[in-house]
Amino acid sequence: MRDSANGAIGTARTSAAGIVLAGLLLCVAPAQPQAQVPGPEAVGTEPAPAPYTGLDLVTGSDYAPYTGDDLPGGGLVTDLVRRAFAVGGRRYDVRFMPWKRGYDGVVAGRFLATFPYIRTPEREREVLFSDPVMEVRQFVYLSNRSGMEFHGRAGGGDSGGLEDFQGRTICQPVGYALPAGLEAMVGQGRLTRQTPSDLGACVRMVATGRADVLVIDEFSGAAAIQRSGLADDIRVAERPFAVVTLHLVVGRTTPGAETAVAAFNDGLKALKQQGVYHQLLARHTLQPAP
Repeated sequence: MRDSANGAIGTARTSAAGIVLAGLLLCVAPAQPQAQVPGPEAVGTEPAPAPYTGLDLVTGSDYAPYTGDDLPGGGLVTDLVRRAFAVGGRRYDVRFMPWKRGYDGVVAGRFLATFPYIRTPEREREVLFSDPVMEVRQFVYLSNRSGMEFHGRAGGGDSGGLEDFQGRTICQPVGYALPAGLEAMVGQGRLTRQTPSDLGACVRMVATGRADVLVIDEFSGAAAIQRSGLADDIRVAERPFAVVTLHLVVGRTTPGAETAVAAFNDGLKALKQQGVYHQLLARHTLQPAP
């Protein structure tokens, strides 16, 4: 995570504007007559019906605006994923469940794919990554009850400003991923990690000072803070921590995994070429505060 996850997500802050697949014969049927990509005028409609092909897709909730069972269309990335597969005449049901359970199910082949996830070395060994679904900036969210500051460095990235995290407590929801540099600091005992069940709990921990910091993309950060009503207790560092990409992922041992990823990539490209991608982006995303 999501860095869900981060990333999510994390197993995930950012701006696209300036803002995860039992055998292939069972889970990906030969393409039926091509389903038409919804045109710009049909962005608000559901993808064209297509034969159900077997395994489900899975994602998590509480990751607005990207995924959530309470969001229109299941959220931005859920909407994009369903439409991208529909281009090739493939229809999949989408299940919402805890991030770790869903990801582990994809690795084990119980589900076809999950999303959206950022790249980490551990995940690279377990899953195949699609083309980027979107690119986002990760930001550093700080507790007003903490004296921590994040200065970063020109160019940002995992190496910029890591010294600011020394001796601090970071919140990482279960199923999300920390940026590699921060994960290394946790392993070295230089940074303490708290892992509550969801992103909303992390926001509350930061707001109340039980954690110093949360690193996540700007759009899910903005949405989670808005939902919490705790904006006055959290400040956002001026410099972004890093720029990352979000992906759909498929278990490496799933038969036909590469073909499934390729089908998704082709559909995603078609959505972009027809202008649907950018309209969905604008409709689903919550602009972060200046």
